[in-house]
Amino acid sequence: MNRLRTIRRAGLLAALALSLAVPAGAAPPGPLGPDRKPITDGWAGAGTPSSLAPPATARGLAAAGAPSGYPITGIDVSHHQGKIDWEEVADKGARFVYAKVTEGVHYVDASFKDNYSGARKNGILFGAYHFARPEKSSGRTQADYFLDRAQYRNDGRTLPPMLDIEWPYRMGGKYVAPSPCWGKSKSELVRFIRDFTGRVFERTGSKTMIYTNPNWWNPCTGRNDDFGDHYLFISSYTDALRGLPAGWDRWTLWQYANHGKLPGDQNVFNGNAAELRSLAANPAGPLPRPVVGDWDGNGTMTPGLVSAEGDTWRWRLSNSLDGTGDPALDFTYGDVAKAPIVGDWDGNGTYTPGTVDAEGKRRDFYLVNAFRSGPADIHTGFGDVADVPVVGDWDGNGTFTPGAVAGGGRLHKWKLTNSFAKPQTDLAFEYGDSGKTPVVGDWDGNRTFTAGTVDMDGERHDFYLTNASTGGPVQVRVGFAAVYTIPLVGDWNGDRTFTPGAIDASGDAGYVWQLSNTLTGTADVTFTYGGTPAAAPAGVAASPAPTASPAPSSSPAATTAPAARP
Repeated sequence: MNRLRTIRRAGLLAALALSLAVPAGAAPPGPLGPDRKPITDGWAGAGTPSSLAPPATARGLAAAGAPSGYPITGIDVSHHQGKIDWEEVADKGARFVYAKVTEGVHYVDASFKDNYSGARKNGILFGAYHFARPEKSSGRTQADYFLDRAQYRNDGRTLPPMLDIEWPYRMGGKYVAPSPCWGKSKSELVRFIRDFTGRVFERTGSKTMIYTNPNWWNPCTGRNDDFGDHYLFISSYTDALRGLPAGWDRWTLWQYANHGKLPGDQNVFNGNAAELRSLAANPAGPLPRPVVGDWDGNGTMTPGLVSAEGDTWRWRLSNSLDGTGDPALDFTYGDVAKAPIVGDWDGNGTYTPGTVDAEGKRRDFYLVNAFRSGPADIHTGFGDVADVPVVGDWDGNGTFTPGAVAGGGRLHKWKLTNSFAKPQTDLAFEYGDSGKTPVVGDWDGNRTFTAGTVDMDGERHDFYLTNASTGGPVQVRVGFAAVYTIPLVGDWNGDRTFTPGAIDASGDAGYVWQLSNTLTGTADVTFTYGGTPAAAPAGVAASPAPTASPAPSSSPAATTAPAARP
């Protein structure tokens, strides 16, 4: 079975029942941070129970060097280590590092930028990690928050994105979650991990490095064995490994102590130097992201691909729904550190590019009214940096403006602006289960965009849509396409009504687009655009195969259908 399909379906298997090693509802004791101060955020090993803290043998190992037989050493760090002398780290033999970048959807590590640049400047292979907060939001949402800030590059020097999933930690004397398993059931945790790793694959083409240990994994996931095709970063402060989490028969990295001759946690690689370089080589990714829009102003939405070329996005846009012929437009625009979006920024009926920054305290939008490289025509800020950015025509005047969707509670909190000049919140409401992905579109053809959500679980995608600009109850529910496909929305036939679509990226012949022209869940248009050289349109084949990058969260363009014109 194709790997993407496997990842998508893995979490649908029933988790095996197993009693928790720690009594249900009891929070495990936790240590101080590496700086010996109270923990204020998660870090690799932050929640390790004291019963598993480094014994004297592990401390001896840390002082004496890495476990015998594993000469390739490295570290993992966060802001707890303070300012690091990366030249000294390299001189002392570290070959790789993982550095914390995010936690949940509320925290960015202040030292990440310095750690990223310092390690790379000194020739150390670099990877970014995310500390999971399953009680806060979905795995998909957290993966986007992480990847928007992780500076992942397919350059042969970047390690696979890492998910740190383990026990809750203490903050202010209290644990941040009610139980060792974050107050979640086994199946809920499996779904979180599946959604996170699936999203990483969609956006980067890479498997995920999963940091965990059997004492947490086996009881909290019910010994789930669906993730063995991902890389295992095992935490075990012992003189030898005595068992792996369910699903793995081999480990990639081993964190054997939380202090030693180098800053941070001490790790070894299970292989030689050539195999470490191979780990940092991702031949398949990062893969182009699909976007959809009305590129020629004829009222019909058609596909496009956006791929990273160096530090710039390359856009290849088609004006047809049959997947044939050269892309009608091929140009570069935007910094790849920012997420691509599209919309009609000037109300002329044609969709053009933009990007959204994920740094600082707010979302910054850089929008251009042409198909070209160069500076932005519009720069505006709107929404908290932790919010999901969306764009749409909220007042029916034909012009797209920004929006922001915040999770964290039971429902999404929506804030929308109708202006680019000192944007203020013109519409604010709650709509949609925060466990589902937000989408926007014109569901009734009245030229005004309204809210919706897409469920990523089960056997198919379920769209929950409202035609009210103030949220309210679900007015339209429609199921469309298998759950392992990538959901989109758009106006595929020019009737001004937005309907579902999906991309099936599970096959070898190419990427199959399935579009419906109604809200009944029937596929009306099917074609291939992008994928393998044999199946890709001219001008697309030479680039990496496009991957499904779900529209709504990190790539608002794919969720934002064309605005209805007067």
